[in-house]
This record gives sequence, C-alpha cells and structure tokens, in this order.
Amino acid sequence: MATYQPFSNFTAQSRTVSALMSMYAQLERDSAARIELTPIVVFLAFAIESYLNSIGARQLEIWDELERLSWKKKMAILHKTAKRSIDWGKDPLRFATEVFALRDRLAHGKPERVVGPVFNNQGDANRFLNNQDLQPDWYSKITREWVMEAKERFRLLMIYLGELFGLHESDHLLAATGGLLVDDGKDV
Repeated sequence: MATYQPFSNFTAQSRTVSALMSMYAQLERDSAARIELTPIVVFLAFAIESYLNSIGARQLEIWDELERLSWKKKMAILHKTAKRSIDWGKDPLRFATEVFALRDRLAHGKPERVVGPVFNNQGDANRFLNNQDLQPDWYSKITREWVMEAKERFRLLMIYLGELFGLHESDHLLAATGGLLVDDGKDV
C-alpha cells in the first residue's frame, strides 16, 4: 500500500522579503503618516543576509560551517565561488554596505549624547528640545526618501546576487517548492 507525505522546501528569505514588502506597502499606502522607518532598515539587512544564506546553502555543501561568518565574508565567498570580482565601492554592493552599517549601529549602538544649539534663555531651549528630534548623524540618514530609494536598490542587489549563479531574477521571492513524497514500495 502506498503512503503519501506532503513536503515543502521552505525558504526563510521569502518570509523576510515578504515582511519587508509589507512594510513598504504600508509606507506607500499611507504616505503622509509618520511610519517608523527603523524596522525597514533592519528587515533590509535580514532579507539580504537570508538570501546570501539561501544561495550559499544551494551552492556550497559546507555552507553550514560558513553560516556564522559576517555577511561581508559570506559575500566574498560567494563571489569567489562564482569566480567574480567584488567591488564594494559601487552599487549594488555599496548599498549592502550602507544597510549593514546602519543595522550594526542599531544592533550594537551605545548611548550617544547629541547636543543642539546654545540658547540665551531657558524657554527657547525648552521649545527647541520639545520640537526637535535630536539624533546622531548616522541615524539622520534613515529618512523616508532613503528608505524609498532603498526599495529599488534592494531589488537590484537581489537580482545581482542571484545572477552570480545564474538564478532567475525572481529567485529571492521564491516562497517554497513542495509536493508529495510517495512510497509505494517500488524503487524509483
């Protein structure tokens, strides 16, 4: 008697890319709202690294041993495996560097004192403090404009990474493949 077992080859990058695109949809839908941009930066980094791991696991049998390396070392290994040179100074890799620099500041940040201008009276100083969001220069780069431009830069990076190994431009969107495992007692 045959038995049937459903299976799915799940891809983590599909979940991170899907979450990222949901955040972008919300941002685009409600363009006047003050939507928090920080999670988008974090999910850009998640999606990039999960796709690096997806490609690496499919291309190198030893990827489990490399998975804990930094994203930059993984990128270098994939380029070397694909026999391609790596140019950190140009997009799309410059974009990856920008994203991970922001992510690292968010993940490993320490308290920073940010000071505003000097005022001659306390009232003006308090009004400034109550109406301004004092933040470090690196965090000021996370603007709505940067995040919106990042969406296309992200797409181009994903296509570039897939093309290193001849993968389709939509490979980073692959959610899962699946089917049924059939055991009918016959050798196949």
